[in-house]
Amino acid sequence: MATYWLVPLEWDGETAVFSEERFALAPADKRDRFVRALQAVHPRLLLAFKAHLLVADEALDACGTDDLPFALGSAGPIVLRSLEASTATDEEPSAGWPLSHCAEAYLSGLPSPGEAARLLSLADLEPGTEEWAAALRAWLLRGDRIIMLREDGVDR
Repeated sequence: MATYWLVPLEWDGETAVFSEERFALAPADKRDRFVRALQAVHPRLLLAFKAHLLVADEALDACGTDDLPFALGSAGPIVLRSLEASTATDEEPSAGWPLSHCAEAYLSGLPSPGEAARLLSLADLEPGTEEWAAALRAWLLRGDRIIMLREDGVDR
């Protein structure tokens, strides 16, 4: 099974900080209605990205890693740095794990917080999703970007 996470994100073009305020979007039918309503306004407003593609693995000749070095359900922020900015190892998670080129390109293409807030205001959200929309608004107002991460192999 997969778990989908709604995650506020600080992104400066080199360092990504996934906030500890992230939460799982469940149940699936409610998540699907929420995502459809947002994507009806703009297809990239809340597009899923596979969590295992976030981290660069120099041993692989592709984006991502076979084993994610962190769990999205764990407490605390998750820090990833572009390969150029990364000097950390897997043993130094506070310094950040290396961000894959695929993830870097994806994050750079996310709508700005202002644009995402404008688009969110246009969405026709269904009843029952108000708390998720309120979290999005609060995160966007403080200047965070928003990402939906898909974590495979986790059932919540």
